[in-house]
Amino acid sequence: MSTRTRVKILIGVVVVIAVLLAVTRHKSSSGGLRIAFGAEFLTRPDGYSGLSSHYGFQFASEPKQMLDGLMYKALADGTVDVINAFSTDGRIPAYDLFCLKDDENFFPPYYAAPLVRKKTLARLPELEDILNRLGGVFSNEVMQKLNFQVDEKGLKASDVARQFLSETGLIEINAQSGDGSAGLITVGSKEFTEQEILGEIIAILIEYNSNIKVVRKLNLGGTIICFNALKAGDLDIYAEYTGTGLVNILKADVQSDPKKTYDIVKKEFAKKYDMIWLKPLGFNNTYTLTMRGKHANQLGIKTISDLADFVKSRTKQ
Repeated sequence: MSTRTRVKILIGVVVVIAVLLAVTRHKSSSGGLRIAFGAEFLTRPDGYSGLSSHYGFQFASEPKQMLDGLMYKALADGTVDVINAFSTDGRIPAYDLFCLKDDENFFPPYYAAPLVRKKTLARLPELEDILNRLGGVFSNEVMQKLNFQVDEKGLKASDVARQFLSETGLIEINAQSGDGSAGLITVGSKEFTEQEILGEIIAILIEYNSNIKVVRKLNLGGTIICFNALKAGDLDIYAEYTGTGLVNILKADVQSDPKKTYDIVKKEFAKKYDMIWLKPLGFNNTYTLTMRGKHANQLGIKTISDLADFVKSRTKQ
């Protein structure tokens, strides 16, 4: 084991211990529940602030911030009781977690699609046809499986991506990448497993169906980092989510209709940013509030409204 790996492990242990101490102290002031949310969920208008306003409740203390990759294990282990999760995460069924129903339809649709600079498509028009082959290929269950293979089985995102493309017939098993003579593009991704997998899928699909050379800049960070990189020309393509584009970038009102959401972002991004939304991939990676299945059942919490009522009843005591 290298020194760098040991340092990373040590840092991870320290972070976990600090989080455990923080959430333990936090329990008594949050209606008896220990809450942990990711950094982006805590700041987005379609995250905690908008959700609590929409459902009319607020935890007595601010939820503790936790890395997305740690939240699922912390919830499964009983360290925390409620997290924000992503509906396509493979750890939800693997850990027997339960997603509360968004019974008042607060969260917008988050259908993933390749987001591409208009200048890039003008320079390399074959990209549109290549990437649109991914349209409708995914389901939530398929994306859960791919995420699980990386998060829990420890497979490389690039290997999972290649296997998926081969199994779906989008590349030949023994296919070879092009010679790179057609030009160069940069594919990016946000900093979580699903995004890394999608970045690899996009990159490999292009490499094996054209002579375009692909540079990867994966795991860059959050939404705004990737979006600004695309706007500046540091990226040519990354996979974005329609609800994120609508609420977090355009700052528009939440929409519950998937087609209307897609139509808005497609039109406005082309007009404001010279960016093109290609065909949606087919899965909806919406936010959820998630609990352990047995715990939610014990408390009689099945919906976000149930959670809101539970918190309000406890904080009044």
